Amino acid sequence: MVVLQRSLDRSVQRTLQGLLWWLGALLLLAVASGLLASQLLTRQLATVYADRVVPLRDLQRISQLLNVDVPVTLGGGADGALQQQLLNELVREQNALWRKYLATYLTAEESALAETAGQQLGALQTLLGAERPPDAASRYMLQLRPLNTTLSALLDLQVRVADSELNSGRAWGRWASAWGLLLALLGLALMLLAIRLVLTRVLRPLAVVADGIARLSEGELTLSPEAHQLSGDYAEVGDQLRRLRNSVAERQQLLAHEQALGAQLREAQAELVEAEKLASLGALVAGVAHELNTPIGVAVTVSSGLADKVRRFQQDLALGPLKRSMLDGLLASITEADQLLARNLARAAELIRSFKQVAVDRSSAQRRQFDLRETVDELLASLRPAYGRHGTELINELPPGLRMDSYPGALGQVLTNLVVNAVLHGFDGHGGAVRIALADRSEGTLDLMVEDQGRGMSAEVQARAFEPFFTTRLGQGGSGLGLAIVRNLVVGLLGGRIVLHSSEGQGCRFLLHLPLSAPAGAAPEHHASITA
Repeated sequence: MVVLQRSLDRSVQRTLQGLLWWLGALLLLAVASGLLASQLLTRQLATVYADRVVPLRDLQRISQLLNVDVPVTLGGGADGALQQQLLNELVREQNALWRKYLATYLTAEESALAETAGQQLGALQTLLGAERPPDAASRYMLQLRPLNTTLSALLDLQVRVADSELNSGRAWGRWASAWGLLLALLGLALMLLAIRLVLTRVLRPLAVVADGIARLSEGELTLSPEAHQLSGDYAEVGDQLRRLRNSVAERQQLLAHEQALGAQLREAQAELVEAEKLASLGALVAGVAHELNTPIGVAVTVSSGLADKVRRFQQDLALGPLKRSMLDGLLASITEADQLLARNLARAAELIRSFKQVAVDRSSAQRRQFDLRETVDELLASLRPAYGRHGTELINELPPGLRMDSYPGALGQVLTNLVVNAVLHGFDGHGGAVRIALADRSEGTLDLMVEDQGRGMSAEVQARAFEPFFTTRLGQGGSGLGLAIVRNLVVGLLGGRIVLHSSEGQGCRFLLHLPLSAPAGAAPEHHASITA
């Protein structure tokens, strides 16, 4: 599939590379032309503004000072000193504006008019000096007329020159815009051509390839006639598509074979799980039978002894009269036998009761409410006969009153597997202690701890401890399913999670985080399934 993708990519690239290059070049030229037109127009406008608009405003301000501000000051009622001060300020502003105007770009005609206007302005400013005559106002207005004529000519000339420069900038902008539009039209034409070529030389072959891939993905091994006719740049793609068809056919055969092997493997797993359950139950039965042998044997012995004493009493009674000592001896023997029988039969009844409850829970996997401490006591009572003789001490440190609504059989299977795991792998047959305690409790959940003092696990073993069929005692009694069943029961049926903490030489500690009420959706068939 990767080879097909690469071949397809190369074919598409070869088809589109030339078209995209020319299209990009034309679009770049169009954009550059537009930018050039905009730049020319912007520069021309800036030049007109700096050389024409600003000087035009300065001339208008000078005209306002000469025709409005100065006459108002001359005709005002201010005293001589104040009037002279105001006139001096107006003259300074006129001089500053005039120097600014002369510093701008001026044509030859503008320079000639500016020289005349400068002379006329100087004559007016001399008339406004400190020693002005009494008729200064009338003489000022008389000399102002030719200056106004000159300034008006300058203003008209400024406007004409500005219009000429603006028209020139507009012409350059129109030329650049027209050139950019032409290039854009050429780019659009090339784009339409590229779209047509893409439709005929790219999308249509791609549709054929996509149809072939869709058929292969649905398991159909026949390709369309168009797929066999791919040529040119797509010839390699057609070859790869046909190779892919052959690969899919081989994969289908392998998949069918793998499915058959998977079914056989699942069947073998189910048989191994059932064997593991039967082995656990068999060990439980053997242990209980061994433990029952002692109290029942004692009861049989006491019963036989009591029967012998009764026969002897009957024989003595037949030979002679009944003596009080004979009756006292018989009663003492009967009392002692009764006490021994009661103790041993009560022990046997307790063992049978515990085994019965554990066996019912283990086989039925029914949900019910139960006291956790009592259930664990019954479980440990049924396990002690099988594993207590190896020197294993099973300790229940759970507090009373912990009520759960869950599956006691599944929980018992979990605890049994953990105890068996500790005996087989942790203690290695040399005995030790397995402690079951409450690590933590919160609203609706509890943390059940199962801890042993065995040899612990290495980091490598911990990483694979819950994998099905992984065991460190292959061929020595270990099936590799114990902890896998534990994890599946805790996570699936009991609705919790399990965490393993261990290090070599420090034992193992399993934390079971369980809800007090098992999930409603849990199904009993999860009881002995395995998840890889």
